[in-house]
Amino acid sequence: MKFKFSIKLATISLIGNIIIAIGVSTCRISQMGIDPFTSMTTGISSLLNIPLGVFQGSVNAILFLILILLSRSNLKYLNIGAIINMFLLGFFVQFFNNVYCQLFNVSSPDVIPFSLPMKFVVLAIGILFVTLGCSLYITSDLGTGCYDALSIYMADVMSPSYPVCRIMTDVVCVLIGFITGGPLGIATIILMFGTGPLISTWNKLVSKPIVEKFA
Repeated sequence: MKFKFSIKLATISLIGNIIIAIGVSTCRISQMGIDPFTSMTTGISSLLNIPLGVFQGSVNAILFLILILLSRSNLKYLNIGAIINMFLLGFFVQFFNNVYCQLFNVSSPDVIPFSLPMKFVVLAIGILFVTLGCSLYITSDLGTGCYDALSIYMADVMSPSYPVCRIMTDVVCVLIGFITGGPLGIATIILMFGTGPLISTWNKLVSKPIVEKFA
């Protein structure tokens, strides 16, 4: 199997994942929830007292093995961009959580004393960062993270559209996140159902012009 690679595209993918992490951490300090997958991994890793980066990377490795066992054709999703997303994103989120804790001199990103209006402002900034990062990571076209690939595979095998399959996996993550005490809230719902139009807008205005210019 021939793999696509470019240092410039890999850099764009890396920057995209860093921006996603900033967005996830920013959503978290709004205390209005984070994306379903990170909510689940945050909840379980906290219960098990395992660093988020280590736990999330382990979950992605297990998902990757499951995808390969289901079909070797899923190897097509493995590339440098997928590896960055699978094994580094959790550490990036963990890093920016710590940055916010130090910046606001608190022990947890969940206890920063924002007013309600400020929480909505911070939430909006976080969602914009998450969707911009996703747009850059996707547009770089250097592989797909396991959680994203799982929904694509389900859509291919089960016939429902990708959005339906993605909602199914997100709902499972939300349920597990709720049971394990993961950060859930308005942001979780928005990121479940409303990121598509924002990512499409970022694709058109930012990501595709960047990729076309530098790749």
